[in-house]
Amino acid sequence: MEKKLAIHLKDAVTGPMQGGRGTFRIFIDEETCGARQLSLLMNTLQGGTQTAGHQHEEESCFYILSGRGTISIGDQSFDVGPQTAVFVPARVRHKIDACPGEDLTYIMIYAPPGPEQQLKIRGGYGSLPEKS
Repeated sequence: MEKKLAIHLKDAVTGPMQGGRGTFRIFIDEETCGARQLSLLMNTLQGGTQTAGHQHEEESCFYILSGRGTISIGDQSFDVGPQTAVFVPARVRHKIDACPGEDLTYIMIYAPPGPEQQLKIRGGYGSLPEKS
């Protein structure tokens, strides 16, 4: 793949997640543009989709573009909607659920990159291996 500094939606690495109940789109990672310190994705979960709780070594953040849902981080839960940003510390269990009847689309950043590679391989947060 040719490395680009500007990636259009049509050029994002795209695939199914959550057993076909969502779509990931990787815009920025080492493969697409050579980024080594972060990755940037735009994901959409179909309304009513609940992800499995998971954790990873990397910090991450969400920025909600459309839809509504709940993000659980550790023992706290947050109702989220458009124009909401959420930070997830490294090694903290978290999950995201889309409200029924409303697709949830959000920007996802990992720093450093890593978990987005599991999406390419396995397709979905419910499939990510647990890390202790």
